[in-house]
Amino acid sequence: MSDRAATIATTRLSGVGQLYVTTVGAVAVLTVIAESSTWYVALVLLALPLSLLALWVSFYAGVAIGFVVGSEASELPWPVALVWVLVWTMTAWLNAQLGQKVRRKGWAAVAPRRGRDHDQEWLDAQSSDEQDPDEHGSDDGGPWNGRY
Repeated sequence: MSDRAATIATTRLSGVGQLYVTTVGAVAVLTVIAESSTWYVALVLLALPLSLLALWVSFYAGVAIGFVVGSEASELPWPVALVWVLVWTMTAWLNAQLGQKVRRKGWAAVAPRRGRDHDQEWLDAQSSDEQDPDEHGSDDGGPWNGRY
């Protein structure tokens, strides 16, 4: 065992990444302040590929915060606006981190990794359990069947 505590590697955004995150945050603020739907389109396009996730999270987080605050459906309280801007800014940060990783290591850095198929292992274990009685000598088919 090591005496050192496990630490997460710190990665800093490049200047371009920081500018991107700041721009998305500013456009998110503009969607709250301005009345034009053009800013929403710009926000969704800027935050691709994670923009659909950000839309879903920010909408339901805003609904939850609005419910807690007790606001009317026609008004936009500042906690809801803050959550909206924070979710979009964090989405931009994730996009920037992903972009830097791809630029540094290539597309292989985000490719799915080959590993063990845990689902297949579980299915194989289930099929072998059905053929052999469990270690207690009973195969009554009960819900726990002595395995858990």
